Amino acid sequence: MRAASKVALILPVRDRWHYTQAILNALQQQISAANLGGIYQIIVADDGSSDGTPESIQAQFPQVILIQGTGDWWWTGAIAAGMDYALTQTEAKTLVWLNDDLELAPDFIQQLRAICAEPQYQQAIVGGIVRDRTRPDWIMFSGLANGQPIRQISQFLTPYLPAETLNGNMVVIPRPIAEQLGLPDVRRFPHYGGDYEYTERARRSGIPLYLSQSLQAQADYTAADVVRYMPVWMQWRLTSSWAARWQILQNLWSLKFHHNVWHIVNRMYIEQSQVPRWRYWVFYIKKVMQCLNSLKFSRPRLHSQFQRYFEQNQIPPHLRHQIEPHL
Repeated sequence: MRAASKVALILPVRDRWHYTQAILNALQQQISAANLGGIYQIIVADDGSSDGTPESIQAQFPQVILIQGTGDWWWTGAIAAGMDYALTQTEAKTLVWLNDDLELAPDFIQQLRAICAEPQYQQAIVGGIVRDRTRPDWIMFSGLANGQPIRQISQFLTPYLPAETLNGNMVVIPRPIAEQLGLPDVRRFPHYGGDYEYTERARRSGIPLYLSQSLQAQADYTAADVVRYMPVWMQWRLTSSWAARWQILQNLWSLKFHHNVWHIVNRMYIEQSQVPRWRYWVFYIKKVMQCLNSLKFSRPRLHSQFQRYFEQNQIPPHLRHQIEPHL
C-alpha cells in the first residue's frame, strides 16, 4: 500500500458529549492501533455547547484540534468551519466529514486508509454507509441512486456504488476537490441540505460520487426518526392533538425541522442565487393545504398512502408496526 497522506477528520458537535466522547475514543483507539497518530488529525467544530463538551475535549483529548462557534453555525456551518481550518491551517490531503452519533466499524480507519491510497478515489468523493444497529441489513443513511435512497446491502453489486448525492454522516473528500468546490453553502442550507447541495454541486462539476460498502458505521434508528423524515402531512396526521398539529405547521419555519421552508425551497430553486421571499410563503401555504386536505382521506386511502411510503423507503417492519397504531 502507498504511504498514507495526512487526513483531517472533521466532527461537528453540540451538546451531545456522550456521543462525542464515544466517537473520539473509537477514533483514538483505531488511529493508535494503526500507528497513524501523525497522519490522522481530528478537528472538532463545537457550535456553542453548554454541556461542558469543549472543556471535556481539552481535558481528555488534548491532541484534538478544537474550534468553537457561538451557536449559530448549525451543521453546515460547523462542517464549513472545520473544512476551512483543515484547508488553511493543516497539510491534510483528505478531508472527512463525520457525525458524532456514529458507532464506527472496528476497521473504519483501515478502510478509510485504503480509500485514501487508491488513485481512482483521489478524483472522487466517497461516502460511507450507516447501518441500523438492530437490523444491520438495513441502511439508515447513505445516498441516492436513480432518485431513491440506497437502503439494502444487497444493492451493492460491487464494492463501490455510483451515487447521485451523498448523506453527510460520513464523507471522504480529496483536498483538490475541496479546493475546487469551496465550502458548503452555509447561507442557503445552514443545517439540513448542506450535504446534498455540496455533493450535487460536485456531480454537476463532473466529480464522481461513490458509496463504499466497506466504509461503515452503525447507529440507532427509531420510529421517531422515521416520522421526522416523513412528508409534513403524514406527520400532521399521526397526531390527533390540534396543539401538536399547530406546532408542526410552526416548525415549517424552524431550521431544526427537516422539511423547513428554507431547506426545501432552496433545493427546489438550487440554480438561483436568490429566491424571492414569496416563494417560501407559497410553499408554506401548500403544505398547510396538504395537511388540511388529508382530513378528507378515507381510512383505506390513508393506510395505502402510508404503506406506499414505507415500501418506497424500505422501512423495516418493526418500525412500521410502531407507527401504524397512530393512524
